[in-house]
Amino acid sequence: MRMGRADAVAESLLALVLDGTFGVGEALPSEVELAGRFDVSRLTVREAIRSLASTRVIAVRQGKSSIVNPVEQWSPLDGRLLKARSRAGADPLMLPRRLLEARRVVEVAIAELAALRRDGTHLERMRTLQDQMRVAHGRGDVAACAEADLAFHGVLFEAADNVFLNALFEPLESVVRSLRDQTSSVAEIREHALIRHGLILDAVASGDPVAAREAMQAHLLQTEEDFETFLGPDDIADPATG
Repeated sequence: MRMGRADAVAESLLALVLDGTFGVGEALPSEVELAGRFDVSRLTVREAIRSLASTRVIAVRQGKSSIVNPVEQWSPLDGRLLKARSRAGADPLMLPRRLLEARRVVEVAIAELAALRRDGTHLERMRTLQDQMRVAHGRGDVAACAEADLAFHGVLFEAADNVFLNALFEPLESVVRSLRDQTSSVAEIREHALIRHGLILDAVASGDPVAAREAMQAHLLQTEEDFETFLGPDDIADPATG
């Protein structure tokens, strides 16, 4: 129960950092003050601060108040922080581009392996998710479309059956989800994803690893082009809602 309250306090503190209430380099109020502000125990505050320190949003100083770190030091793997980190750079789309580079390293190989190792159940699930994504796109259900999109890629990982590639990708899941929620709000991007997913599915179903690799490469290239066309500096997913 206490950890649940600590998580809530951590989210509230993060919101105050993101809206500038507690600025970069500024000391946070004492544990006693924060405990009173949020009506929780000092231990709960301590756990909340420890949570934010794990993402490098704040630095804990022994015997002193914790301070807010420069945005550039915040974890790039936490989807809640993507917008703040992107805005801190000269090019707001740099982090999304770097994320796509990482996805190419992992997901192109995943598609190739999936074509070699998939079974009928994998293909059936991918077809079902493709249908769900199409229906959600048609009715403008952004959340359902994004969820089906992510699940489609998840089945590819399952079909590839490589725990080491899974482990490489796992730290990226939060930021991938945050960005996917935003890109799925653009109808043209959803349409492009549907087309590319269909080509990936066809290639994986055919058992052709080269075609699957090329289909995934084309999908990620299309995604990068969509970033440039449809997303501006203020369009990166809001870290407070990630």
